[in-house]
Amino acid sequence: MTQTQPGGDLVPTQVLEAVETTSIRDDVLDLLLDKVEADRFPSPSMLDDIEKLLTPGRRQAYADILMAKIRADRFPSRSMIQRLLRLSE
Repeated sequence: MTQTQPGGDLVPTQVLEAVETTSIRDDVLDLLLDKVEADRFPSPSMLDDIEKLLTPGRRQAYADILMAKIRADRFPSRSMIQRLLRLSE
């Protein structure tokens, strides 16, 4: 099955659905990364959700947020350090 796009291009429905799903995934990931960056003590469940959505191209952005939090905290969370170490594997 195909759908006509602006400009008259025919695009398979599966491709459109994949693009929409990717867009939603990116939007949710952006939202969660923003919240984690703003929260002094982000919840472990939110960090878990980010790690489920994370793509290879977004790993560095997440790592940068975790590194900034670890640098800013006099006594950083051991679990946050472990998350960062897992990203480096």
